[in-house]
Amino acid sequence: MIEEKMEIILITYNRSKYLDNTLNQFLNSPFKNCKFTVLDNCSPDNTPEICAKYEKLFPNMHIVRHSTNIGGNANILRAVETSESKYTWILGDDDNYDFSTVDDVIDAVVSDKYDFIYVTSCLLPTNKKNPSDKSLNDILEEENNITSTNKTSSREIHVRELIDIMKGKYFMDMAFISAYIFRTDSYDSNTLIQAYDNVPNFFPQFAFISKSVDENYYVYKSKNDIIIQGDNPDTDSEHTYTFTKFYDGWLNSALMLKDDNIRRICYQNLDNHSLTTNYYIIVVLVAIMVDKATGRPNIKNNVLSLISVLYKLTGWIKGFLISILILLVYVVPSGIYARLYKPVYEKQQERLGKN
Repeated sequence: MIEEKMEIILITYNRSKYLDNTLNQFLNSPFKNCKFTVLDNCSPDNTPEICAKYEKLFPNMHIVRHSTNIGGNANILRAVETSESKYTWILGDDDNYDFSTVDDVIDAVVSDKYDFIYVTSCLLPTNKKNPSDKSLNDILEEENNITSTNKTSSREIHVRELIDIMKGKYFMDMAFISAYIFRTDSYDSNTLIQAYDNVPNFFPQFAFISKSVDENYYVYKSKNDIIIQGDNPDTDSEHTYTFTKFYDGWLNSALMLKDDNIRRICYQNLDNHSLTTNYYIIVVLVAIMVDKATGRPNIKNNVLSLISVLYKLTGWIKGFLISILILLVYVVPSGIYARLYKPVYEKQQERLGKN
């Protein structure tokens, strides 16, 4: 049974409305009987009251409230350390779930066959907005050759094969910590130390991502995407960083990857939902422009750090040329970017208002 193999740990801070919705969804799910721990990062709102309400409703729920806010990224690792089961599923507090097709996920966990079970692809979802788009499952059906292998489905695959198919999207997908159910012992002592060392770069889970490449983990991709990632601009500002700092943290995390070719795939493909390209130089330059246009703090330090890490990733000659380009973009007065960005911002607000 799934509750004997997997436990769920939810990390939360100051979003009681979304937490209530998340817990209510799981209360009516096939995972209700799993050990379920909520790590409250010392929320100042009514999160304790929400937790107390659901603690009475779940058969095996545990509430842990930190005495101080340890930061969202450190809370991810606290979740890893808390788990005592074979598999762990770390959840955020503001996502939505589709439990209509989960038997295959339960079977995958119980089989003890996989290093992790990939339960959603944010970048290549099964719940496609455009019918002509291909989901990750569609692509695996076309490109994952299972002939003369022990695989029983096109959705069984090793990580390096998955990277060959997904390219940089693999890494950006895996940044979403709730997208996969993983073997708890993947975070051995060395991996956990690496993860804690990477907390300042915002992606402690990159230690796991790097290990998945090094050890070529065996993966199962669910038939249906269970999670629909939350998009809540009214509260997400407390949980995100400036764009330049975000990409700086991501690029520094990519240095963990030992294989030069795979590292290149990772850093050269950065996701930005507002752009039609994922080419890293363009994404980074746009991040600088937007941060300057919106008056974000510490841009100078972020830009210098970006230049430093891009030297490490691309080498001295290319790094020098990129640094010149970055500095040219950076020295443009913020007011110019603000005027250029204003119509884009107004369209975004209009779209959010309609939603």
